[in-house]
Amino acid sequence: MSRWKLYDNWYADLPGLSAERLRERRAFAAQRAEQAAARGMGRSPKSARKWRGMLRAVDDELARRDTG
Repeated sequence: MSRWKLYDNWYADLPGLSAERLRERRAFAAQRAEQAAARGMGRSPKSARKWRGMLRAVDDELARRDTG
């Protein structure tokens, strides 16, 4: 199995995850986005944008489940 499976299948895996796992992924993505944008930690705007997109995808999936 690929070491990067979590990242490779991030968007495809979201519909099949439990609400608890989605919350874990949301926390993970939020942390990574914050770290990518933080001063003194080698800021990477491209990486921060990517993680914010992943965070938004998790939020969208959680919102879809709440209204669905």
